[in-house]
Amino acid sequence: MKKQYVADFQDGDVINDYFVATRKDLRDTQNGGKFLGMVFKDKTGELGGVMWNNAVSVAALFEVGDVVNVRATVNTYQGRLQLRVDQVLPLKEGEYETEDLVFTPENTTNVSDAYYQIMESIQTPILKELLETCLKDEELMEKYNACAAGKKWHHAFRGGLVLHCYEMARIAETMCELFPKLNRDLLLTGIFLHDIGKVDELSQGMSIDYTTAGKLMGHLEIGCTIANRKMDEVNDFPESLRMQIIHMILSHHSELEMGSPVVPKTLEAIVLAHIDNLDAQANAFDNVIATNQSKGQEWSEYINMIDRQIWNSDFA
Repeated sequence: MKKQYVADFQDGDVINDYFVATRKDLRDTQNGGKFLGMVFKDKTGELGGVMWNNAVSVAALFEVGDVVNVRATVNTYQGRLQLRVDQVLPLKEGEYETEDLVFTPENTTNVSDAYYQIMESIQTPILKELLETCLKDEELMEKYNACAAGKKWHHAFRGGLVLHCYEMARIAETMCELFPKLNRDLLLTGIFLHDIGKVDELSQGMSIDYTTAGKLMGHLEIGCTIANRKMDEVNDFPESLRMQIIHMILSHHSELEMGSPVVPKTLEAIVLAHIDNLDAQANAFDNVIATNQSKGQEWSEYINMIDRQIWNSDFA
């Protein structure tokens, strides 16, 4: 039974428990030797570690994604906690509890039910048929429902994609009330499909990482392929509607600099891009602030991805 969790670690703690290895890197020391950099996670968070002795032989014992038992000491380096690792041993299935390692929100079922209830309210016959075609694809929907929405920054957990899309759908319904010219059914369809490529871009196992397809093509390209395939299964799917849906998928990162090959050029596409970013950033900030609060910190560490720190306003 697991007793030690990442979120509870403090400087000086002695660790002897199991985690998922999410990264390992053999690196050169200044004297020509090797040391091993690693990252370990459980359902509460992740923490980096370093091993100075026997680095090469230990690195050969496990792969990224394996569950390992770690013996280490928690210390502070450059203002951050890290593990000084003494031992890493791979575990076999049955020697650990998956629920200790993989975070899943408590209200997953309720969120999923509420999301699909919104999606099933689509009235446009051709879009309703497209949705039903997707929902009947058991292999696709099994991956869709289990998929994370990101590797680390936002909704980075099993079922995160459905939660992300549900939150986007809620925002979209308000936007449709404010802007009646929005095609509600088309916008909801775009939400359902915009990140569908992540089912093949991201791994579905213990740890979230990019698959080979994800690294080579990314979820925009993969998503367009999946969407086109499902539209091909609908008789006489209108070409103009196909182009609008593909455009929403391709442009939902909003800017060329953010990875979109085209910028949004329809009302539904620009709204989709902005609510996608709004929900992703709000979720990420919320997670960082929760971490600040758990550590009693006023400010987060500097986050390179967004070039800033995040303030825990409870200190005000």
